[in-house]
Parts: sequence; C-alpha cells; structure tokens
Amino acid sequence: MFNKQPGNIGSMVGMTPSVKFLLILNVAVYLIDAFLPLHLRDVFALRAHWWDTFSFWKLFTYMFVHGGLSHVLVNMLGLFFIGPSVERTIGPYRFLILYYISGILGGLGWSLIADPIPMINAYGVQVMEYPYCVGASGAVMGILGAFGALYPNAKLLLWFVIPIRAWVLVLILAVFELWETVHSNDPLIAGVANAAHLVGGVAGFTYALTLKHPHLMQDLKSRLPNLGKNKPQPRTRSSAPPTLSKEEVDAILDKIGKEGMGALTPRERELLKRATRG
Repeated sequence: MFNKQPGNIGSMVGMTPSVKFLLILNVAVYLIDAFLPLHLRDVFALRAHWWDTFSFWKLFTYMFVHGGLSHVLVNMLGLFFIGPSVERTIGPYRFLILYYISGILGGLGWSLIADPIPMINAYGVQVMEYPYCVGASGAVMGILGAFGALYPNAKLLLWFVIPIRAWVLVLILAVFELWETVHSNDPLIAGVANAAHLVGGVAGFTYALTLKHPHLMQDLKSRLPNLGKNKPQPRTRSSAPPTLSKEEVDAILDKIGKEGMGALTPRERELLKRATRG
C-alpha cells in the first residue's frame, strides 16, 4: 500500500476520482461566485466568532469559496500535483476524510485566535469588523502534510525548479506558518490565514501517519486502559477488625467469672467472639 516513491506526480494520466471531483467543485463554485450575483463568499465564508450565530456548517463550506483567481489557482495546483499520489495510496474514501478533516480543523484553529477588530466607519462610529477565512488552503496543506508522512524522501520541485525532499518542504512550511501565526497580531495576514494552514497541515500529517503505521494507534489504545493501574493506591481505612489487647480480653473474662455470660453487653459478646476466633 505504501510505496517507496509516488508515481505520475502532476500527470493527467494518473488523475484520481476524488481529486477530480474536488477540482471541479472548487472551480465551479469560484466561477459561480465570480460571474453570478449570488454572493457565495458572503454566505459560505467562515467569520470570526462564528459560534455566536451557531454557524457550525461554515467550518465545511468556507473551504470551497476563494478570495480571488490567484487564490483558487494556487490551491488547485497543489491539489492537482500532490492529491493523486496521496489518494492512490490511501484510497478515495480516506482521501476525502483527509481533505475535509484538514480543512475543518484548519478553520477551527484559525477561528480560535481570530477576534473582531474595532474599526471607525465613514460616520465616525466605532464598529466591530469581523475577519473571515475562505479557501481550501488548510485542506491542501493537509494533503501536503499527508504526502510528507507517506513519502518523506520523495523529491519535489519547489517553485518548479529547486529539488527538495518532501519532509524538508513540509517542515519548512510548518515552521513558516507557525512563525507567522505567533508573531502577528492580525489573524488574517495579508489575506492569508496562517493558523488554518498550520493546523490543517498537522492534521493531515497525523492522519496519514496513523494510516501508515496503524500499530501506533493500537499501542496507544492498549495503553490507555492501563493508565493508573501501576500508581500507588491511596490509603483507606482498613475494613479488618481491630486487634484486641490482652487487657480488654482479661476484663471480659473477669466479668464472666463474676457475673456470668448474661451480664455481657452485645459489644462485649462480639469482642469475645472475635478474640476466640483469633
């Protein structure tokens, strides 16, 4: 299932069904939004604090609308070149799961740090401007992360010129996205949601790694029920009966000798019975 080197990178001959479906869907939504007055971007975009309006569905829809021609072109090129190799390896069903999970978690990661921005409108009144996130970048970064997990030593051409191994490219992009996310006060840097890229890439890498090495998840599952079994148990009061001292036993025996068994209280009878058992 996991070959050493992927084949037919960027070839129409090796085009896979899920990649073809996603390419057509993304391009079709972009063309509809660009040439028809439906304002799909306004409807489907993921805005900051989307939970205030219970817009959970926008975690899914935002990845199918784009901010412009260059935006959709870059994402579709990444999907076109990298997607088929990953889909041939893990299968169409798992590929779609990879795509959607990376996109959804990428949007969720962005939205956790995106806050409304106070702005002054044309009337001099302060209003809250809600940044928004659109595009398949988080999903495509997830596919690239998965490619790096499945084929770490495969050689890719950076900017179609510089040969670079997949794991190196994924690491460079992850560090870049992390740097831009941490060192910016704006959750939308020049229109690019870096946190969505970072979280999507990590999600895709992790998902593919669990498919490539299923024993990792099995080992984790097998250890989870055993957590805490080797920890020292807290001390509790012993349920065993307390040990009777010699003085207590002698006192009960003296009472019997003087007054007989009928003079013993229920507690003394129980203590005597316990002493004889011991």
